[in-house]
Amino acid sequence: MARPWESPAGGAWGAGARKRSGDQRLTRGFVRRQNLRAKLLFYALAALAIFLLAHVFNVQVRNGAKLRAQAQRQHMETLDLGAVRGPILDREGNTLVRSLPSQSVYASLHEVADKPAAARALGAALGIAPERVLERLRSDGAYVPVERKIDRAAAERIARLRIPGISIVPEATGVRFVPAGRLASTVLGFTGIDENGLDGIEYSFDRTLRGRAGEMTLETDQFGRTLPFSNPHVVEPAKSGLGLMLTLDSYAQYNVERILRATVLKARARSGSAIVMNPYTGALLALANVPDYDVNAYDKVPEDARRDRAVTDAYEPGSTFKLITAAAALESKKVTTYDRFPTRDSLQIGDKTIHNAEDGFLAGTGGSETLEDIIVYSHNVGAAEVGLRIGRRTMYDTMRKFGFGDQTQVGLPGESAGIVPPIDEWSDTSLPTIAFGHGVAITPLALARAYAAIANGGLLVRPRIVGALLNPDGTVKSRYETEVVRRAISAHTAAVLRKYLRAVVLRGTGNPTAQVAGYTTAGKTGTAQVAENGAYLKDEYVASFVGFVPAERPRYLILVKVERPQGLYYGSEVAAPAFAAIAKMMMLHDGVLPAVKRAAVSKRRP
Repeated sequence: MARPWESPAGGAWGAGARKRSGDQRLTRGFVRRQNLRAKLLFYALAALAIFLLAHVFNVQVRNGAKLRAQAQRQHMETLDLGAVRGPILDREGNTLVRSLPSQSVYASLHEVADKPAAARALGAALGIAPERVLERLRSDGAYVPVERKIDRAAAERIARLRIPGISIVPEATGVRFVPAGRLASTVLGFTGIDENGLDGIEYSFDRTLRGRAGEMTLETDQFGRTLPFSNPHVVEPAKSGLGLMLTLDSYAQYNVERILRATVLKARARSGSAIVMNPYTGALLALANVPDYDVNAYDKVPEDARRDRAVTDAYEPGSTFKLITAAAALESKKVTTYDRFPTRDSLQIGDKTIHNAEDGFLAGTGGSETLEDIIVYSHNVGAAEVGLRIGRRTMYDTMRKFGFGDQTQVGLPGESAGIVPPIDEWSDTSLPTIAFGHGVAITPLALARAYAAIANGGLLVRPRIVGALLNPDGTVKSRYETEVVRRAISAHTAAVLRKYLRAVVLRGTGNPTAQVAGYTTAGKTGTAQVAENGAYLKDEYVASFVGFVPAERPRYLILVKVERPQGLYYGSEVAAPAFAAIAKMMMLHDGVLPAVKRAAVSKRRP
């Protein structure tokens, strides 16, 4: 028998022992295989863990900021914060234009089940064709505008419909509202659907008025709708636009428009313009055009009715230009106030004949006349003779000193510089015809500026339509000061010319139509044949009058131009009465009562 510490002899345990030994060997093999599998699984899991940790490190640490920003972009929407467009006021602070809050109709197309029915209902509420609405409801996109910038009544009608997928959304920009409708419409202009200036002051001062848009982010769903409990974040606040205080006087503007409209209607004319200016500062108190339009419905009127003719339309001024010839003659000292010219009603220049107008002030023959007489009675032949005496260079330089051929830089869009041909393009007839206002083209505003220089003592002043810029709270940010461009003529020459203009009203072509009872007026009539496509049109004229009141120390420079009147067409008959009506209105508006002549009282002895 074996000792306990010795292995039993083979077979000592019998078959059972051998079986147990085989089982043990199988168990050990199975254990070894299980251990291998466990190790492999461990290494696989360890490798996966390392991979995941590396990926987490890559996502969270290395590229965390980038991926986070990308995720935010997918769920965050950036919206523009519309800046409030600045208002436009008159010189007294009365509102001419302002912005009102606006709202639009939008549709989430996937939520609109019955598009034809929705189109019919929306079309009726908005007052537009259902076919137009249906076209938008069938367009590409998830969230589309049905109609933008609708009024409050239409918004309330749509809200009552409760159509699934249709919503009323406040707009970032407002809608412009003009309380006075047509007042100064050709000056103010209008804006587009997003309040971008398209014409007039709204266009030329668009960057000043519009301000600067801000930016806001908020969390949205896939259809662009704001998620509940999301917190909007203002990246940059909007900055409201500045306001404009114009030089226009609403009372004066209204009455000038009324007088001009009646004048154009009475004359059966095509159009008309009128200007009231302070001759010392260049401030435009009224600038009217006929036809005009309702700014609130600008898209319903033709483009021709929206034109600011006083600034954009150049025309041959006719006899009102004779004062420029007189200024050139006196300034050059080539003509004195005592010089006399032979009186005649025609003048032959080459193959052309210059005639005086048959307006009852013909010069006749056999006598002589002074420069004052030529102006007072508006003799074309006399003006041509003055032009021939002073020469081309003197005439051209004087025109340029008065600013003709340049824009006035008033700040209104589309301003024409007019046409002043260079000297080397003048023909033999250019000088004598330019001397009485043909062969050059100027705008009404340019002529008003030139006459303002005569009225104020010889200084060429830049016209102004904007008086001040306003902060969003209504306080004044800055003011536009008077800008003297240069001295056009001497104070002495200006005084002589004012004397001539006064004589026009007292005993010349402005007598009596340009006279105003109780006030002293001065000015010049003008009647010019209309030039079109290089030829003068038969029986087509421009009637005008430009002058000032009172004559001694002018307060107001007034210009009236009427294009293509029918029947009566002389400036003394068509434009001068309108000048007189405007002059009287302006003086009364300024609180200046007419002077009353006292009747002589005879003294009798008791």
